[in-house]
Amino acid sequence: VSPPRRLASFARQMLAPLLIAGGCALLQRPRLLQASAPQSLRLAASPLAQVPAAAPAPAAAQPPASSGKKGKGRLNIRIDDEWYDLTNWRAAHPAGTHWIDAYNNSDATEVMYAFHSDKAISMFKRLPNSRAPPEGIAPPSASTYAFRELRQRLVEEGWFKIHPLGELQKLAPWSAVTAAGVWLARRSGFWSAFAGVVCLAIGNSLAGWLSHDYVHGRQPFAWAMRGFGELIGGMSTTWWSNKHNMHHALTNEVGYDEDIALDPALHLWAPDPRHDTLPWLRQWQHVYWPLPYSILFLYWRFDSIRYVLKDKKWGEAARLAAHWAAFSALVPFRLLLASVWLSGLITATIVTVTHQSEEIFLGDTLRKYDFVEAQFRSTRDAKCNNWFSDVLWGGMQWQLEHHLFPTMPRYRYPALSKVLAQFASENDLTYRVTGEFKIIGDNVALLKKIGQGPQQPGNPNSEPLFKQV
Repeated sequence: VSPPRRLASFARQMLAPLLIAGGCALLQRPRLLQASAPQSLRLAASPLAQVPAAAPAPAAAQPPASSGKKGKGRLNIRIDDEWYDLTNWRAAHPAGTHWIDAYNNSDATEVMYAFHSDKAISMFKRLPNSRAPPEGIAPPSASTYAFRELRQRLVEEGWFKIHPLGELQKLAPWSAVTAAGVWLARRSGFWSAFAGVVCLAIGNSLAGWLSHDYVHGRQPFAWAMRGFGELIGGMSTTWWSNKHNMHHALTNEVGYDEDIALDPALHLWAPDPRHDTLPWLRQWQHVYWPLPYSILFLYWRFDSIRYVLKDKKWGEAARLAAHWAAFSALVPFRLLLASVWLSGLITATIVTVTHQSEEIFLGDTLRKYDFVEAQFRSTRDAKCNNWFSDVLWGGMQWQLEHHLFPTMPRYRYPALSKVLAQFASENDLTYRVTGEFKIIGDNVALLKKIGQGPQQPGNPNSEPLFKQV
């Protein structure tokens, strides 16, 4: 998607001063919840999870053997060490058949608990047991059993409960900077327009993080706020959820995770000669990467409109129409588009850098590791150095915590990070964290290495194995 020429010129003018624009005068520093959890929420000093002596050693998980469609055999999925036959139920899965198909002949315990409400979790035991479970499927690893005990303990101690002050502190920065952006954008003069675009872009990114929280949340408050995604964020929450949750479950798994499906614009692994359509351009990807990143929100908004119309999501369509009508009435349209463009760059940079420089699974490593180990291998936290970065990153600096516990409120993550660091040391896993600027530099270095590196015959492209949206 090519933007209008004047929009592209305007966006380029805004990139250089972006780092100093963070001192927007009307954005006040919120008093965030303390990094440590309340005493009632802290783990006991005893070991986090006692793994039975007979627990199996880590072993490779198996990719799905078939899609589970009629005529292709039974569709078996393991949850809590029990095998269930979902062959006749897959079409009724509310989130789509691609989820069920992707976990055929695999363990889906962690995904089941990570993305479903208490009501849905209470229902899965009604599913029919497998009469002929698949043979030769490795049992869960020791770290997986330890993780299940850890998760249960966190549930019992209240880590997943929301806090009114925490929710207000998330909304405050978005409302302040968005109001400032609207006020500035409506004033005359280049610098007022420039500052308005920057503030609106930051506000749009913060709205994206809030929408992200509400879609992941399983509390009544999150369900009530779900429409925030269309009304304020300008994107279909159903479309986004269908796309995003596969990234959560199978992070950096080539063919499953659409967040790494960037080729041919950007290559994150050495391409096969057949798929390297623009080798002369690939060598410069470490230079031009902001351009494809910056179209993220424009593309997502277009895709959202197409999705809600095609799937007749009329409630979401009405909220999207209200979003565009309201913002177009409040802000000059050219400035609105420029802010969405800049917000795409901000958001795409934040959401990609915590994964792209980590392990990407393809070939022999595709679907090799259990959920827990795969998340530790494919995800890195970013250490923010100031309050503005803490606000701008929207909780995504705690990326590992979020991937392991996506329904937990983000203001619990600072305390949870200490728990996970201890968990990693006790279970032979590596807890990864890097400074916010170095992690961006590492990603640019990776783009340069892959861009100027040789081709690799036999490597796959990022074409999805399962249709998601």
